[in-house]
Amino acid sequence: MIPAAAILHAISAATLLGLLLGLRSGLDPLRALLALGGGLLTGLASAWTQQRADASNPAQTNLATHPATPGFWGWAAIALFSCFALRSFLWLAFSDADTLHVLSPNNLGDLSLHLSFIRQLVNGDPLWPQNPIFSGAPLTYPLGMDLFNSLLVLAGMDVVRSLVWTGLAACALTGVALWKWGRSFTLAGFLCNGGLAGLLFLSTGTLEDFQSDTAWKSIPLALFVTQRGLLFALPAGLLLLSSWRARWFHGPGTRLHPFSETALYCVLPLFHLHTFLFLSLLLASWALFHKPARRPILLLLAAAFLPATALTCAVTHCFHGPSMIGWKPGWMQEDEPFLSFWIGNFGILPFLIAGLLIAAARRDRTLALLTVPPTALFLLCCFVRFAPWEWDNTKLMLWSYLMLLPPLWQMLAQWHTALRATAVTALFFSGFLSLLGGLDRTHTGHPIALHSTLDAVSDALRDLPQSTLFIGAPTYNHPLLLLGRRMTMGYEGHVWSHGHDWLPRKQLVERILLGAPSWRDDARQLGAHHLFWGPLETEAFPNSTRPWQAEARCIASGAWGAVYELP
Repeated sequence: MIPAAAILHAISAATLLGLLLGLRSGLDPLRALLALGGGLLTGLASAWTQQRADASNPAQTNLATHPATPGFWGWAAIALFSCFALRSFLWLAFSDADTLHVLSPNNLGDLSLHLSFIRQLVNGDPLWPQNPIFSGAPLTYPLGMDLFNSLLVLAGMDVVRSLVWTGLAACALTGVALWKWGRSFTLAGFLCNGGLAGLLFLSTGTLEDFQSDTAWKSIPLALFVTQRGLLFALPAGLLLLSSWRARWFHGPGTRLHPFSETALYCVLPLFHLHTFLFLSLLLASWALFHKPARRPILLLLAAAFLPATALTCAVTHCFHGPSMIGWKPGWMQEDEPFLSFWIGNFGILPFLIAGLLIAAARRDRTLALLTVPPTALFLLCCFVRFAPWEWDNTKLMLWSYLMLLPPLWQMLAQWHTALRATAVTALFFSGFLSLLGGLDRTHTGHPIALHSTLDAVSDALRDLPQSTLFIGAPTYNHPLLLLGRRMTMGYEGHVWSHGHDWLPRKQLVERILLGAPSWRDDARQLGAHHLFWGPLETEAFPNSTRPWQAEARCIASGAWGAVYELP
């Protein structure tokens, strides 16, 4: 666990240094190299400090941290995780001739948005950057992983390769952390979560991601591959949980150095705010109900308070960003019958968790402390939404699920072999089929852009400052966004999920692009400097009168379209 923690410290330190170095004038290759070098030194220092601490206090290292060699099912889970990692991230984004593809349809919008953030930072936007998808509004998004990737790109790495290699490295770290947290059962639970949707294979005979249309989607396919903040937050959060379990509950795991715990915990808001929120609520519950952990938890929170608050302030625009929290009982159930929704999404899992809670209440206080808080947080997510789109609650529910897997296995391990095998099959078989369907080798990817178009547009805009604000079609893969340029409004799905009041802005942009008589005044109202007209605009607004072609100066044009300077 020491190498994994050291790598995470190196990534977080490099990202923080990049943030500090780019505060006023943005990033450049020299600042990126300084940040990466500082991160490397921090990682080495972390490993050295942890080794010295373990050597001087051997009693702190729990004997359970040295498990036996994985058995058959352990190696099977490791092999499945390796196949998922290699298939998903080696082809995360790839080129076929002139076309840039993404492998997963879930990543069409998500990876396009991350490319926009990375390119924006590479272009030198001062940190904290302007919002590229909704001008005039603060950017309230945890940019940690995108900032780290921008450092790699500025240091000379191709942007797609940087995404692939950070993804593969994160998979290795996450695999180690999952194994440390709950061994093969937890590894399998991460890969094969699901309810009953995958059983459709028995009637269709065709493998596909059967959970793509359900609420409780495949964690690896719908969350881990798309939510880039989890590439850091998952391994960091799991290592923290393992260390805290070993320190305060005498369970299996390696105790990290207290400074290491604090450093990983306080940097989480920059990478994944939901993970930070979950762990904070968990620590609060333990401080209230577990007296032996109260003092170290309070010390941890006190040490982390200032840096964690500063990073949370940056991500939330000093807590003045769009409101995200609202009342939403039933989560995503809507009009679907109660039993068909919950059993269809979760199968026998609710019944097993109920049995686990009953066992904890009867005889095991430690088990109760490890199971009741995550269950309560899961139930809270079924009544309160923590983002405009209630599905985003999955980013919190994921942690409840992962935290409950190790104690769930402890319960199942006491059952008769046949009954245990039946329960495990019922838990994971459907999700296993969905995972296989999502990794089907026949997938050829989904196009998002042409390299020739991106190169031509980049050349055409070379002399325009990074602060230039454009009007163009609001879509996820607009070449302006993929090049890190700012638009008055980007893809409405992203703008809405970030909590902005997007409808009036969309109507204004559409009126301009349709060539309404008030198009000049509307553009001035938005503060736009230039208008982009290309194939996406032609397709989205075929009835446009295009008055700018006669009334505005065209500063660049080509097969990709044209850019007009607004009067």
